[in-house]
Amino acid sequence: MNRMKMLGLSAVVAAGLIVSTAASASATSVFDIGHGAGSCPNGHVCLWSEGNFIQGKFVYDHKFGSFASNQNVGDMGKLARTSTGDKGMQDITSSVVNNTGSSICFYENNWYGGLEFKIGPREQWPSVPSWINDKISSLTFC
Repeated sequence: MNRMKMLGLSAVVAAGLIVSTAASASATSVFDIGHGAGSCPNGHVCLWSEGNFIQGKFVYDHKFGSFASNQNVGDMGKLARTSTGDKGMQDITSSVVNNTGSSICFYENNWYGGLEFKIGPREQWPSVPSWINDKISSLTFC
């Protein structure tokens, strides 16, 4: 009987691992999504380095021109590790789309500090307010 309990417990633990792996596999980040609000994937928040949802060129070879995510991002400067260093969207965002059913909070500092700019579900901002333009360093579903 003791052996049966151990097998049952092992099965429960294994099932939990499978469920947690599946949940984490659904979190995605997409780089260089292109131009236009329509290029923002469903269920993601999208940022562009230029106004009117225009994907800018790499800045100083270490910043992306556009980015999409369906998860919180605490450090926009370290979105991808490459052989030439970290690449990100730190302090270059000028337009955003919230293609989710949740509100999104953008922050001036890494790890959700400083000035906060909040947008509602399905909102599109071809030009973020001047006080947060080129200053977004993190974002969270809020």
